[in-house]
Amino acid sequence: MHRGPLIPVVSLAAGITLSKIVELPWWFGAIFIVPAIALYAYILTASNNPVAAFKWGKWHILWVILLFLGIGVTDESLSRPISLEKSYDGIVPASIYCEVTGVLTKTYGERIDVKIDGTNGAKARIRTGVKEVSPGDIIRIPSNRLKEVASDTTEIGRKIMPMMKASGILYSGSIMPKYIEVVGKSNNLRYFFAGIRERIETKIERSHLSKPTSDFLNAILMGDKNGLNEKQRLTFAHGGMAHMLALSGLHIGILASFLLLIMWPIKLLGHYKWGYMLALVLLWFYVAVTGMAYSSVRACIMTTFAFIGIIAERKNFAGNALFSACLLILIIDPGALFNAGFQLSVVCVGSLIAFATQLNPIGHRSHPKLFVICGALITTMIATGASWVLTSYYFSQVPLMFLPANFVLLPLLPIYLSFAVVFVAALCLGFEIGWIGSILDLGYAGLLKSVEWLSCGTEFVVDYQIPLWGVLFWMLLLSLGAYIVNRKDLKKVMN
Repeated sequence: MHRGPLIPVVSLAAGITLSKIVELPWWFGAIFIVPAIALYAYILTASNNPVAAFKWGKWHILWVILLFLGIGVTDESLSRPISLEKSYDGIVPASIYCEVTGVLTKTYGERIDVKIDGTNGAKARIRTGVKEVSPGDIIRIPSNRLKEVASDTTEIGRKIMPMMKASGILYSGSIMPKYIEVVGKSNNLRYFFAGIRERIETKIERSHLSKPTSDFLNAILMGDKNGLNEKQRLTFAHGGMAHMLALSGLHIGILASFLLLIMWPIKLLGHYKWGYMLALVLLWFYVAVTGMAYSSVRACIMTTFAFIGIIAERKNFAGNALFSACLLILIIDPGALFNAGFQLSVVCVGSLIAFATQLNPIGHRSHPKLFVICGALITTMIATGASWVLTSYYFSQVPLMFLPANFVLLPLLPIYLSFAVVFVAALCLGFEIGWIGSILDLGYAGLLKSVEWLSCGTEFVVDYQIPLWGVLFWMLLLSLGAYIVNRKDLKKVMN
């Protein structure tokens, strides 16, 4: 019986969740791992006898569950952020060192995210007027200016606290520039790629594009939404188009298709496999430069499995690719399980795999064009229908105009992105294609006007935060529906 990585990833997620809720110590994972190894060894020994092998074969699933439960517990415990009080045994020094991980320009100055030294990755979000810091800087700040996010009892504080803690942000505060001292620079490889991104963004900003267009390109191509003002963000959010601003599977898919297109000379020479491998290298370089966002990493891992399947001339099951991507991400960063972006990415893609083809009433071979049109509408409905509970839970809003906005505008995104990629690639080579820049300016202006018109501002936005039990119930219904729709195919895959 073959279930692929589904059982391991569910077990791993269960172990991470258990450890997170109960705050288990790292060694507690051995309670699951040791019996798993012992059971596997026993089954392996018993397999020498054909009768015993048949009898114990069905118990293979048990040791897999126990093993990944234990890995999840241990992994989460070892990567769990530690509070300042625990890190310094209750005596927190007057000054602490931090590594700047993100900078967001606001009207009052900068909002910086920092990772606190000696706390196993605990983060703080600081409001400040300082203008001289950048990601990768090592700074020294006064510890008494930070307070736990859990202590914020305001209404907005209670809403955003779960999301902040899920991202490892345990502290927040407001610190004047004179109390922030830059003392060094991190040698982390991540900031090497961040430097490349910064140089590309500078080229985009110095081009003849209008500022709104250059800010939009930096968001959808480079993953940097800092340049977008509040009005632009809210316009896309109210129209149910906020996902367009985040690097996701859609963007990675479009870029992968574009890379394969420009690899056609290699294919003509009969070395198409080298084209796929080169496209993968460029795709991973792009993901590294754009910040390794969970959604783009997940999409790139899935694309990697798909390309490897083509290179090895093997069939690729999209569900297995998704589960494998989740498994790798959660092992490397167990905190991703509680990240809103990761959850939205997995739920949307999983729902599309489970429902998109099965619910399309048009046959692909009989009416291919109608199949694509109908598929676009169904894809929009499925992705939004699956993810609305998470949007409501994390952002306390439900946009009602998502369907017409996505159905009308989303199919145009691949065309716009293709022009944008060519334009930015030319900028990196040292020249600017003016007529493409004009198309990008006109295209973004038209897009923004269309989203504003379709969303009608806040008129069709419901302010509602669904309770956690409602999210869990909806996810249970989705899982049940996916099983019912795909039960025949699942039996074929699992046998």
